[in-house]
Amino acid sequence: MAARHFPSWADLHPELLGLVIGRLPLADRVRLGAACRPWRRAARQEPLPPPLPWLTLLDGTFLSIPGGEVHRMPIPEEDASCYGSMGNWLLLRRSVGEFSLANPFSGDAVRLPEIACPPGSLTSVKPMPISTSTPDLSPDSSPFAVLTKGGGFRSEISVCRPGTTAATAFSFPVRERISDVAFFDGKLYALSFGKLFVLDLETTGSTYLGKPRRSVPSMKRVAGAVDDPWPTCRSIAGERYVCAYWSYLVESSGKLLQVRRLIGCLATLPKEERVENSRTLSFEVFEADLVVGKWRRVDDLGGHQALFVATQSSMSLPAPECGAREDCIYFVCDYDIGNWEADPLRDCGVFDMRTGTITPLLPDGVVVRRQGRRALPAWFFPTKAM
Repeated sequence: MAARHFPSWADLHPELLGLVIGRLPLADRVRLGAACRPWRRAARQEPLPPPLPWLTLLDGTFLSIPGGEVHRMPIPEEDASCYGSMGNWLLLRRSVGEFSLANPFSGDAVRLPEIACPPGSLTSVKPMPISTSTPDLSPDSSPFAVLTKGGGFRSEISVCRPGTTAATAFSFPVRERISDVAFFDGKLYALSFGKLFVLDLETTGSTYLGKPRRSVPSMKRVAGAVDDPWPTCRSIAGERYVCAYWSYLVESSGKLLQVRRLIGCLATLPKEERVENSRTLSFEVFEADLVVGKWRRVDDLGGHQALFVATQSSMSLPAPECGAREDCIYFVCDYDIGNWEADPLRDCGVFDMRTGTITPLLPDGVVVRRQGRRALPAWFFPTKAM
Protein backbone atom coordinates (compact mmCIF):
# COMPACT_ATOMS: atom_id res chain seq x y z
CA MET A 1 0.00 0.00 0.00
CA ALA A 2 1.42 3.36 -1.04
CA ALA A 3 2.27 5.74 1.76
CA ARG A 4 -0.10 8.67 2.04
CA HIS A 5 1.36 12.15 1.70
CA PHE A 6 0.27 14.64 4.33
CA PRO A 7 1.09 18.25 3.38
CA SER A 8 3.03 20.24 5.97
CA TRP A 9 2.34 23.75 7.20
CA ALA A 10 5.34 24.86 5.12
CA ASP A 11 3.29 24.03 2.00
CA LEU A 12 0.59 26.55 2.87
CA HIS A 13 -0.34 28.57 -0.21
CA PRO A 14 1.37 32.01 -0.26
CA GLU A 15 -1.97 33.76 -0.87
CA LEU A 16 -3.48 32.15 2.24
CA LEU A 17 -0.35 32.89 4.23
CA GLY A 18 -0.59 36.55 3.20
CA LEU A 19 -4.15 36.75 4.51
CA VAL A 20 -2.99 35.35 7.83
CA ILE A 21 0.04 37.65 8.16
CA GLY A 22 -2.01 40.75 7.37
CA ARG A 23 -4.16 40.11 10.45
CA LEU A 24 -1.32 39.47 12.89
CA PRO A 25 0.23 41.93 15.34
CA LEU A 26 3.93 42.67 15.00
CA ALA A 27 5.17 40.08 17.51
CA ASP A 28 3.26 37.26 15.80
CA ARG A 29 4.55 38.37 12.39
CA VAL A 30 8.08 37.96 13.71
CA ARG A 31 7.29 34.52 15.16
CA LEU A 32 5.65 33.40 11.92
CA GLY A 33 8.67 34.43 9.85
CA ALA A 34 10.95 32.48 12.19
CA ALA A 35 8.93 29.26 11.88
CA CYS A 36 10.45 28.01 8.61
CA ARG A 37 12.19 29.27 5.49
CA PRO A 38 9.15 29.03 3.15
CA TRP A 39 7.06 31.13 5.54
CA ARG A 40 9.87 33.65 5.99
CA ARG A 41 10.32 33.92 2.20
CA ALA A 42 6.58 34.32 1.62
CA ALA A 43 6.29 36.91 4.39
CA ARG A 44 9.05 39.04 2.84
CA GLN A 45 7.33 39.01 -0.53
CA GLU A 46 3.89 39.84 0.82
CA PRO A 47 2.96 43.56 0.89
CA LEU A 48 1.79 44.10 4.45
CA PRO A 49 -0.10 46.93 6.12
CA PRO A 50 1.93 48.73 8.81
CA PRO A 51 1.56 47.18 12.27
CA LEU A 52 0.86 49.14 15.43
CA PRO A 53 4.19 50.48 16.65
CA TRP A 54 5.90 49.16 19.72
CA LEU A 55 6.96 51.36 22.62
CA THR A 56 10.63 50.85 23.40
CA LEU A 57 11.32 51.18 27.11
CA LEU A 58 15.05 51.58 26.46
CA ASP A 59 16.09 48.78 28.81
CA GLY A 60 16.19 46.23 26.00
CA THR A 61 12.45 45.59 26.03
CA PHE A 62 9.57 46.56 23.75
CA LEU A 63 5.99 47.06 24.81
CA SER A 64 3.13 46.27 22.43
CA ILE A 65 -0.13 48.19 22.54
CA PRO A 66 -2.88 47.89 23.50
CA GLY A 67 -2.20 44.43 24.99
CA GLY A 68 0.81 45.47 27.05
CA GLU A 69 2.96 42.45 26.15
CA VAL A 70 6.67 42.91 26.85
CA HIS A 71 9.06 41.60 24.17
CA ARG A 72 12.82 41.24 24.44
CA MET A 73 15.15 41.51 21.46
CA PRO A 74 18.96 41.43 21.47
CA ILE A 75 20.67 44.75 20.77
CA PRO A 76 22.60 44.33 17.49
CA GLU A 77 25.83 45.91 18.78
CA GLU A 78 27.74 44.65 21.80
CA ASP A 79 28.62 47.03 24.62
CA ALA A 80 25.89 49.43 23.46
CA SER A 81 22.80 50.69 25.23
CA CYS A 82 19.51 51.67 23.66
CA TYR A 83 19.06 55.45 23.65
CA GLY A 84 15.99 55.91 21.43
CA SER A 85 14.73 55.14 17.95
CA MET A 86 14.40 56.43 14.40
CA GLY A 87 11.44 54.79 12.72
CA ASN A 88 12.34 51.10 12.48
CA TRP A 89 15.93 51.62 13.67
CA LEU A 90 17.23 51.80 17.23
CA LEU A 91 19.51 54.62 18.33
CA LEU A 92 22.40 53.09 20.26
CA ARG A 93 25.07 54.73 22.40
CA ARG A 94 28.47 53.22 23.18
CA SER A 95 30.06 56.13 24.96
CA VAL A 96 29.79 59.91 25.18
CA GLY A 97 29.48 61.26 21.64
CA GLU A 98 29.50 57.82 19.99
CA PHE A 99 26.13 56.84 18.51
CA SER A 100 24.88 54.44 15.86
CA LEU A 101 21.63 53.29 14.27
CA ALA A 102 20.84 49.58 14.22
CA ASN A 103 18.02 47.47 12.83
CA PRO A 104 17.10 44.79 15.41
CA PHE A 105 15.53 42.54 12.75
CA SER A 106 18.32 42.54 10.15
CA GLY A 107 21.28 43.30 12.44
CA ASP A 108 22.46 46.12 10.13
CA ALA A 109 24.14 49.10 11.78
CA VAL A 110 25.14 52.60 10.66
CA ARG A 111 27.56 54.69 12.72
CA LEU A 112 26.66 58.38 13.13
CA PRO A 113 29.42 60.82 12.10
CA GLU A 114 31.33 62.35 15.00
CA ILE A 115 30.35 65.88 14.00
CA ALA A 116 26.67 64.89 14.28
CA CYS A 117 27.04 64.11 17.99
CA PRO A 118 28.48 67.18 19.74
CA PRO A 119 28.48 67.42 23.55
CA GLY A 120 24.95 67.89 24.85
CA SER A 121 21.73 65.97 24.78
CA LEU A 122 21.12 64.13 21.49
CA THR A 123 17.39 64.69 21.14
CA SER A 124 16.22 62.99 17.96
CA VAL A 125 17.16 61.48 14.62
CA LYS A 126 14.67 62.12 11.80
CA PRO A 127 14.71 60.40 8.39
CA MET A 128 13.76 61.83 5.01
CA PRO A 129 11.12 59.45 3.56
CA ILE A 130 11.56 58.40 -0.07
CA SER A 131 7.81 58.89 -0.58
CA THR A 132 4.82 59.67 1.61
CA SER A 133 2.93 56.53 0.58
CA THR A 134 5.66 53.99 1.40
CA PRO A 135 8.17 55.70 3.70
CA ASP A 136 11.58 54.02 3.73
CA LEU A 137 13.15 54.87 7.08
CA SER A 138 16.50 53.23 6.38
CA PRO A 139 19.56 55.46 6.91
CA ASP A 140 21.15 53.48 4.05
CA SER A 141 18.67 54.88 1.53
CA SER A 142 17.90 58.48 2.51
CA PRO A 143 19.40 61.44 4.40
CA PHE A 144 18.59 61.88 8.07
CA ALA A 145 18.83 64.79 10.47
CA VAL A 146 20.25 64.71 13.99
CA LEU A 147 18.96 67.28 16.50
CA THR A 148 21.10 68.01 19.54
CA LYS A 149 20.34 70.37 22.41
CA GLY A 150 22.90 71.76 24.78
CA GLY A 151 23.04 74.19 27.64
CA GLY A 152 22.13 77.85 27.34
CA PHE A 153 19.34 77.29 24.78
CA ARG A 154 21.89 75.96 22.24
CA SER A 155 20.56 73.82 19.37
CA GLU A 156 22.42 72.05 16.59
CA ILE A 157 21.21 70.10 13.55
CA SER A 158 23.39 67.78 11.48
CA VAL A 159 22.28 66.37 8.12
CA CYS A 160 23.95 63.03 7.42
CA ARG A 161 24.24 61.42 4.02
CA PRO A 162 23.98 57.62 3.57
CA GLY A 163 27.20 55.76 2.96
CA THR A 164 29.47 58.55 4.19
CA THR A 165 31.06 59.59 7.47
CA ALA A 166 30.52 63.30 6.77
CA ALA A 167 27.69 65.56 7.83
CA THR A 168 26.59 69.14 7.32
CA ALA A 169 26.28 70.62 10.79
CA PHE A 170 24.40 73.80 11.74
CA SER A 171 24.63 75.74 15.00
CA PHE A 172 21.54 77.85 15.62
CA PRO A 173 21.43 81.28 17.23
CA VAL A 174 20.72 81.09 20.95
CA ARG A 175 17.41 82.93 20.48
CA GLU A 176 16.10 80.06 18.30
CA ARG A 177 15.77 77.01 20.53
CA ILE A 178 14.79 74.18 18.15
CA SER A 179 12.17 71.85 19.64
CA ASP A 180 11.67 69.51 16.67
CA VAL A 181 12.62 68.96 13.04
CA ALA A 182 10.95 67.11 10.16
CA PHE A 183 11.51 66.44 6.48
CA PHE A 184 8.60 67.53 4.29
CA ASP A 185 8.40 67.66 0.49
CA GLY A 186 12.16 67.16 0.21
CA LYS A 187 13.03 70.01 2.61
CA LEU A 188 14.04 70.15 6.25
CA TYR A 189 11.85 72.22 8.58
CA ALA A 190 12.59 73.27 12.16
CA LEU A 191 10.22 74.40 14.90
CA SER A 192 11.32 77.07 17.38
CA PHE A 193 8.91 78.56 19.94
CA GLY A 194 6.02 77.84 17.57
CA LYS A 195 7.73 79.47 14.56
CA LEU A 196 8.46 77.36 11.49
CA PHE A 197 11.76 77.63 9.58
CA VAL A 198 12.98 75.95 6.41
CA LEU A 199 16.71 75.19 6.13
CA ASP A 200 18.96 75.39 3.10
CA LEU A 201 20.51 71.92 3.01
CA GLU A 202 23.00 72.98 0.35
CA THR A 203 24.87 75.19 2.81
CA THR A 204 28.46 74.01 2.85
CA GLY A 205 30.26 73.96 6.16
CA SER A 206 33.85 75.19 6.42
CA THR A 207 36.82 73.22 7.67
CA TYR A 208 39.56 73.90 10.20
CA LEU A 209 42.79 71.83 10.23
CA GLY A 210 41.12 69.37 7.87
CA LYS A 211 38.10 68.85 10.13
CA PRO A 212 34.55 70.04 9.38
CA ARG A 213 33.22 73.00 11.33
CA ARG A 214 29.66 73.86 12.25
CA SER A 215 28.15 76.79 10.40
CA VAL A 216 25.16 79.05 10.90
CA PRO A 217 22.45 77.69 8.60
CA SER A 218 20.77 79.58 5.82
CA MET A 219 17.25 79.53 7.24
CA LYS A 220 14.01 81.29 6.40
CA ARG A 221 10.95 81.72 8.59
CA VAL A 222 7.90 80.44 6.71
CA ALA A 223 5.26 80.62 9.47
CA GLY A 224 4.94 82.59 12.68
CA ALA A 225 3.85 81.28 16.06
CA VAL A 226 0.17 80.49 16.61
CA ASP A 227 0.19 82.52 19.84
CA ASP A 228 2.45 83.18 22.79
CA PRO A 229 4.20 79.82 23.46
CA TRP A 230 5.44 80.74 26.92
CA PRO A 231 4.06 79.18 30.15
CA THR A 232 0.68 80.46 31.24
CA CYS A 233 -1.95 79.92 33.92
CA ARG A 234 -5.36 78.43 33.21
CA SER A 235 -8.46 77.61 35.21
CA ILE A 236 -9.61 74.01 34.65
CA ALA A 237 -12.55 72.48 36.54
CA GLY A 238 -12.24 75.17 39.18
CA GLU A 239 -8.52 74.56 39.77
CA ARG A 240 -5.66 76.87 38.84
CA TYR A 241 -3.00 75.23 36.63
CA VAL A 242 0.44 76.33 35.46
CA CYS A 243 0.66 75.21 31.83
CA ALA A 244 3.20 75.00 29.02
CA TYR A 245 3.21 73.70 25.45
CA TRP A 246 5.31 70.79 24.16
CA SER A 247 5.29 70.71 20.35
CA TYR A 248 6.03 68.18 17.60
CA LEU A 249 6.40 68.36 13.81
CA VAL A 250 4.72 65.52 11.90
CA GLU A 251 4.06 64.89 8.20
CA SER A 252 0.60 63.41 7.66
CA SER A 253 -1.17 62.73 4.34
CA GLY A 254 0.89 65.32 2.48
CA LYS A 255 0.50 67.97 5.19
CA LEU A 256 3.00 69.37 7.67
CA LEU A 257 1.43 69.46 11.13
CA GLN A 258 2.39 71.13 14.38
CA VAL A 259 1.03 69.03 17.24
CA ARG A 260 0.86 71.14 20.40
CA ARG A 261 0.57 69.30 23.70
CA LEU A 262 -0.70 71.27 26.68
CA ILE A 263 0.98 70.06 29.88
CA GLY A 264 0.05 71.44 33.29
CA CYS A 265 0.14 71.01 37.03
CA LEU A 266 -1.64 72.59 40.00
CA ALA A 267 -0.38 76.10 40.67
CA THR A 268 -0.39 75.42 44.42
CA LEU A 269 2.51 72.95 44.11
CA PRO A 270 6.06 74.10 44.93
CA LYS A 271 8.11 74.85 41.81
CA GLU A 272 10.49 71.95 42.41
CA GLU A 273 7.56 69.47 42.35
CA ARG A 274 5.68 70.80 39.32
CA VAL A 275 7.34 68.82 36.51
CA GLU A 276 7.05 65.41 38.16
CA ASN A 277 3.40 66.11 38.98
CA SER A 278 2.48 67.44 35.55
CA ARG A 279 0.08 65.72 33.19
CA THR A 280 -1.20 66.18 29.65
CA LEU A 281 -4.39 68.24 29.55
CA SER A 282 -5.16 68.43 25.82
CA PHE A 283 -3.77 68.65 22.27
CA GLU A 284 -4.12 71.12 19.41
CA VAL A 285 -3.16 70.37 15.81
CA PHE A 286 -2.25 73.01 13.20
CA GLU A 287 -1.49 72.63 9.50
CA ALA A 288 1.25 74.77 7.97
CA ASP A 289 -0.03 76.94 5.11
CA LEU A 290 3.29 77.65 3.41
CA VAL A 291 1.67 79.93 0.81
CA VAL A 292 0.42 82.56 3.26
CA GLY A 293 2.91 81.73 6.02
CA LYS A 294 0.43 80.84 8.76
CA TRP A 295 -0.78 77.91 10.83
CA ARG A 296 -4.37 76.75 10.31
CA ARG A 297 -6.05 74.76 13.07
CA VAL A 298 -7.52 71.37 12.12
CA ASP A 299 -10.08 69.42 14.15
CA ASP A 300 -9.42 65.95 12.73
CA LEU A 301 -6.91 63.93 10.74
CA GLY A 302 -9.18 63.25 7.80
CA GLY A 303 -10.97 60.40 9.56
CA HIS A 304 -8.41 57.77 8.63
CA GLN A 305 -5.08 58.68 10.28
CA ALA A 306 -3.58 58.30 13.76
CA LEU A 307 -0.58 60.21 15.11
CA PHE A 308 2.14 58.71 17.31
CA VAL A 309 4.18 61.53 18.83
CA ALA A 310 7.37 61.58 20.87
CA THR A 311 10.43 63.79 20.98
CA GLN A 312 12.65 61.23 19.27
CA SER A 313 10.31 59.69 16.71
CA SER A 314 6.85 60.77 15.51
CA MET A 315 4.79 59.39 12.65
CA SER A 316 1.34 59.39 11.08
CA LEU A 317 -0.12 55.96 10.22
CA PRO A 318 -3.32 54.88 8.43
CA ALA A 319 -5.51 53.95 11.39
CA PRO A 320 -7.72 51.28 9.73
CA GLU A 321 -4.68 49.41 8.40
CA CYS A 322 -2.56 49.34 11.56
CA GLY A 323 -5.43 48.87 14.01
CA ALA A 324 -5.17 52.29 15.68
CA ARG A 325 -8.07 54.56 16.61
CA GLU A 326 -8.95 57.12 13.93
CA ASP A 327 -8.36 60.84 14.56
CA CYS A 328 -6.38 60.03 17.71
CA ILE A 329 -2.98 61.08 19.04
CA TYR A 330 -0.90 58.46 20.88
CA PHE A 331 1.63 60.04 23.26
CA VAL A 332 4.27 59.14 25.83
CA CYS A 333 5.92 60.98 28.72
CA ASP A 334 8.97 62.47 26.96
CA TYR A 335 9.28 65.77 28.81
CA ASP A 336 10.11 64.75 32.40
CA ILE A 337 13.87 64.58 31.97
CA GLY A 338 14.60 64.66 35.70
CA ASN A 339 12.49 61.58 36.46
CA TRP A 340 13.37 59.14 33.67
CA GLU A 341 13.70 56.29 36.16
CA ALA A 342 10.09 56.73 37.30
CA ASP A 343 7.07 54.85 35.95
CA PRO A 344 7.75 54.49 32.17
CA LEU A 345 4.05 54.85 31.41
CA ARG A 346 3.42 57.94 33.52
CA ASP A 347 1.40 60.44 31.48
CA CYS A 348 1.10 58.18 28.43
CA GLY A 349 -2.25 57.96 26.69
CA VAL A 350 -4.49 58.44 23.67
CA PHE A 351 -6.10 61.79 22.86
CA ASP A 352 -9.30 61.65 20.79
CA MET A 353 -9.54 64.75 18.59
CA ARG A 354 -13.27 64.20 18.05
CA THR A 355 -14.25 64.20 21.71
CA GLY A 356 -11.28 65.98 23.32
CA THR A 357 -10.89 63.16 25.84
CA ILE A 358 -7.81 61.26 26.99
CA THR A 359 -7.81 57.52 27.71
CA PRO A 360 -4.98 55.31 29.05
CA LEU A 361 -2.49 53.87 26.59
CA LEU A 362 -2.95 50.40 28.10
CA PRO A 363 -6.05 48.75 29.60
CA ASP A 364 -6.63 48.85 33.34
CA GLY A 365 -4.70 46.22 35.23
CA VAL A 366 -1.67 46.18 32.92
CA VAL A 367 1.45 46.99 34.94
CA VAL A 368 4.89 47.66 33.44
CA ARG A 369 7.85 47.47 35.76
CA ARG A 370 10.19 50.39 36.20
CA GLN A 371 13.22 50.46 33.96
CA GLY A 372 15.83 51.04 36.61
CA ARG A 373 17.82 53.38 34.33
CA ARG A 374 17.66 56.88 32.93
CA ALA A 375 15.96 56.76 29.55
CA LEU A 376 13.00 58.15 27.65
CA PRO A 377 10.30 55.94 26.08
CA ALA A 378 10.11 56.15 22.29
CA TRP A 379 7.97 54.76 19.47
CA PHE A 380 9.42 52.00 17.30
CA PHE A 381 7.91 51.79 13.77
CA PRO A 382 8.93 48.57 12.00
CA THR A 383 8.01 48.79 8.31
CA LYS A 384 9.27 45.23 7.80
CA ALA A 385 9.03 42.77 10.63
CA MET A 386 10.76 39.87 8.90
